[in-house]
Amino acid sequence: MKKGLVLLAVFLWNCGPDPIPEPEATVLLSPLNLEACTTASRINDQERQVRFQWSAALHTDSYTLIVQNTQTLKQFSEETPLLNTSLILPSGVAYRWYVQTKSLLSPTITSSDVWYFYLEGSPESSHFPYPAVLLTPEEDAIIQLSENFEQLFEWEGNDLDNDILSYDFYLGKDSNQLQLMKGNLTQTNFIQELESSSTYFWQVVTQDLQGNVSYSEINSFKTE
Repeated sequence: MKKGLVLLAVFLWNCGPDPIPEPEATVLLSPLNLEACTTASRINDQERQVRFQWSAALHTDSYTLIVQNTQTLKQFSEETPLLNTSLILPSGVAYRWYVQTKSLLSPTITSSDVWYFYLEGSPESSHFPYPAVLLTPEEDAIIQLSENFEQLFEWEGNDLDNDILSYDFYLGKDSNQLQLMKGNLTQTNFIQELESSSTYFWQVVTQDLQGNVSYSEINSFKTE
């Protein structure tokens, strides 16, 4: 009798409802990553209309486009069921953008990769460097320090004019009070001594030969 009840329970378990699939991430298509957007429609001397495109994602009912001005950090967003939409943006600025996918059946919101582009303005003006992309440590990572309590920090810099002059490395235990640990770095890495059992925040500032400056996002990590 007990064996029969066990088999019935297993049968009912296997015949239960399928789990609700979460929306998958979309793949960004245009504007291209780390390139100048020259196909935008001119609105006036200061603004351009940019068309954003991405691929269809499985188990998705709507897409939310999020675009951020990397200088002012002002954010633009728009939700649509389509695979493209357009925004009017200030020109002569670098932007970061990504798309969130949502489903009516799931509370999960999935984000795509983050891409960057430069929206061309005056043709004679120089390009601001793209904000540095922080690579190591990864966001929200928990890291084990070396025997001498040192950690390698790595990032990636890009500039359409190929005239990056230097990087400034900032670090701190409070995201609002980062301290300059090393300035005028010409390489894209730096080794810093840290404390164990601590939460850190870090940022990289990029400067080019024309004096243009860009700020990376602030990432955080923990040490064991």
